[in-house]
Amino acid sequence: MTFKDAFAVIEVPNAAYLVGDLFEESFGAAFPTPRVNCGLPIHTPPEYWHQFVALYRWPDGRFETVGFCNWIRFGPVYLKGGLCVRPGFYRRLPIDHFQECSGSGGVAQLMMEAGARKLNDCEAWFGYCGDRKAFLVGSRVGYRRLESPYLIAKWFKNVPETRQKELETLVAKIGAF
Repeated sequence: MTFKDAFAVIEVPNAAYLVGDLFEESFGAAFPTPRVNCGLPIHTPPEYWHQFVALYRWPDGRFETVGFCNWIRFGPVYLKGGLCVRPGFYRRLPIDHFQECSGSGGVAQLMMEAGARKLNDCEAWFGYCGDRKAFLVGSRVGYRRLESPYLIAKWFKNVPETRQKELETLVAKIGAF
């Protein structure tokens, strides 16, 4: 079995039962359960949420949740957050799977690519990123730094610069997400 055969990214309406422990370990915070009042100063009904989970099937047949990423629709854009990969996952992979996974950009990149195939009905994705390694992965899938601190964007359409700035200002008002 190849890494491609053993790895999958799925979307679920509420990934808490699959990812709660990974999210809490990664961020030291409670899992972002889809809900209207999620703590952001915007409307966030559950149907606006898109939670993607990366799963890996080990040679013994056991499945493990190895990654997570969350997108929330906000008007003409998505807010991407909560991106995390299980610590130590890469070290435990069989060498051929590690090489294949690494050659594909790694779990985080594969999750964002899966998200981009489905969540491309927007002008952009915005992320709030203060981690250098996370930004490097994001830049491989098209994210660019913006003037607002920690804010990054991946443009899905040919968006005029004035519109880009307008959307950046709108999203920056949200704060960390």
